Amino acid sequence: MADDLVQKVHGGYRVDGLDLLRSTCGCGGQTEPGGAGKGDCCHTYSIVKQENHTVAFFVKCAIPNTPNNYEWGYRVKKGQVEVDVLVYDTRQPKNFTFGGQYPPPLSEWLTRGWEILHQFERPLAGIGEKMPAWRQTPADACLRPAKTRGSP
Repeated sequence: MADDLVQKVHGGYRVDGLDLLRSTCGCGGQTEPGGAGKGDCCHTYSIVKQENHTVAFFVKCAIPNTPNNYEWGYRVKKGQVEVDVLVYDTRQPKNFTFGGQYPPPLSEWLTRGWEILHQFERPLAGIGEKMPAWRQTPADACLRPAKTRGSP
């Protein structure tokens, strides 16, 4: 039954007809010569992995400049297959182009006969990732340290 529910598709997996796809913003934090930022990188993405009968889907839609971030997610099960979803999100308007893909709403899983094992929503400090030492505040998160050239 697991083989019937989970199918590999371009960019991710189709689970019981619902797509879980990886995607990124595409800029990847590109820099100008000398290490200066090329512009605001949204640093958003979605990734998906499968291990045995579990498909894990992670979405990052909280950026360094968004306040009021939170995390939400769920775990659903049908037969032997389980799907874990974790999303780092913001309640603020998104004034950036989101580079990832959102997961299907929980209602879509329920209409297909999936059982909810766990569901949560809680505040998220920062953007959910440890910031490098040169990032002191969210306001300077997109800045990059100047690269210095070594002696010839």
